[in-house]
Amino acid sequence: MPRKKDDGTNGAPVLDILRAHVRLVDVEEKTDPFTVTRKSDSATFVLDPQFKCTVEVIDDSEDGADKGEKFFESFKYKNAEKDKSGEWENKENSKLGMLTKVVKGAGYFEDDSIPELTASDLEGFEMICQVKPKRNPDSGKVLGSMIDWESMKALPTKATVAAVAAEEEEDFDTIPF
Repeated sequence: MPRKKDDGTNGAPVLDILRAHVRLVDVEEKTDPFTVTRKSDSATFVLDPQFKCTVEVIDDSEDGADKGEKFFESFKYKNAEKDKSGEWENKENSKLGMLTKVVKGAGYFEDDSIPELTASDLEGFEMICQVKPKRNPDSGKVLGSMIDWESMKALPTKATVAAVAAEEEEDFDTIPF
């Protein structure tokens, strides 16, 4: 009989992309803790409030082998209390907080006039980030893929890209041969 090693991912892609251009789709916001049931054994779990979405790789900045790959991601609210008895908040120094700053701007947490982050802000949102293997914190087993929250950046604007291209064009003439 042939052998097949179980990678533990349940079919989820295991991606390792240093600089990925990704799009968030099928975004759903849960503002209260919610219960989910695992299909394989009907076990139930209570999850923290979060934005859940599918992440689609638009460009892997390499050979294109990962273009079009999709994986699930969550951006969780944090509780003010360790026992989770307090208010759920979008904390600045968290994965959701970093995403919020990328979407709404770096001054979001200092400026109360900026509207709160919503699922519609995230639907179709594109950014640059590192995608790495997601591991079970207890066993170290690879479960799929995740966004490295410290690497999230907004896409360069067309004006920035045009300025860089123009500067490169100007410098091209001064290269000694």
